[in-house]
Amino acid sequence: MAKRDFYDVLGVNRQATADELKKAFRKLAMKLHPDKNPGDKAAEDRFKEVNEAYDILSDTKQRQIYDQFGHAGPYAQAGGGQPFGASGGPGFRGGFSNFDPRQAGAESGYQDVFGDLFSDLFSGEGTNPGRRRGFRQQGDVRGADLRYTLTISLEEAATGCEKRISFVRQRGGADDSAKLSITVPAGVKAGQRLKLRGEGDSAGGSSRAGDLYVIVNFQDHPLFKRKENDVLMELPVSFADALLGASAEVPTLTGKASLTIPPSTHPGQVFRLKGKGFPDIGGYAAGDMLIRIVVDVPNDLTAEEKQIVEKLRQVSSQSPMVNDYKNKMKRLLQSRS
Repeated sequence: MAKRDFYDVLGVNRQATADELKKAFRKLAMKLHPDKNPGDKAAEDRFKEVNEAYDILSDTKQRQIYDQFGHAGPYAQAGGGQPFGASGGPGFRGGFSNFDPRQAGAESGYQDVFGDLFSDLFSGEGTNPGRRRGFRQQGDVRGADLRYTLTISLEEAATGCEKRISFVRQRGGADDSAKLSITVPAGVKAGQRLKLRGEGDSAGGSSRAGDLYVIVNFQDHPLFKRKENDVLMELPVSFADALLGASAEVPTLTGKASLTIPPSTHPGQVFRLKGKGFPDIGGYAAGDMLIRIVVDVPNDLTAEEKQIVEKLRQVSSQSPMVNDYKNKMKRLLQSRS
């Protein structure tokens, strides 16, 4: 079955603002959440569909890609199946339905929506239009929430790690230097948040402390890039290895692997190492490692080396892509005469 248009899924027009998207999503999520519809498979499927739609449209870059290419995502922009083209997009997204924002561990960018939503669902306060985060009832003051950006490596994101952070918060009207140990779960994504309840500011006395949100960020990697749970890497090979075939040792997130490069490998060809990507934080199968071949050519050949390469020119007559191009060009020029 073809995917429905994401704007139709949320019941908004294509010019909807971020606030309108959020309001529409929150309304549908409240209505369709599995905890309010136990055993209703249709409601569960609809809930996942709504999650996926908001997952894409709430992200400015993803929304731009979707508006331009629809469900084809980056594949249309990159020229058909090329994972190293446009950044992000539905083609590489795992979907929010794999992640439960009520977990005490990592929380995604949906926290500002679900922070209120799940309180409404489980505290019975959803009917109170005057309720706001930070206030349980009038006069019951809650301390401010704090944010902390934690930068980790891709390898640490793949295996999970323990980090110790230092920050300053307000306790009883005075600065308080705090140090906390943070558990980062394996598979965490950039922008996801780890929520530490009660570790924010507090006015003291009977005042409730706010929360601390640790925002996960990634260090630039010298070889890897991440697209959802897949790892992308470009592998330079010599033209001789691409022509004749070779084997190469490549690094992975947790070690290394051997890759067989078959004869007549073309530039841009992509090889997949199953299960060598990031683990899924929702418990599903791990992503893959995608290795894109880049054919390198030498510089500053000697006279003898140029003679050797010159002898290879005759091989070009056996190049199917070159011959196909020449035939198409010939027919094109003939049609113009």
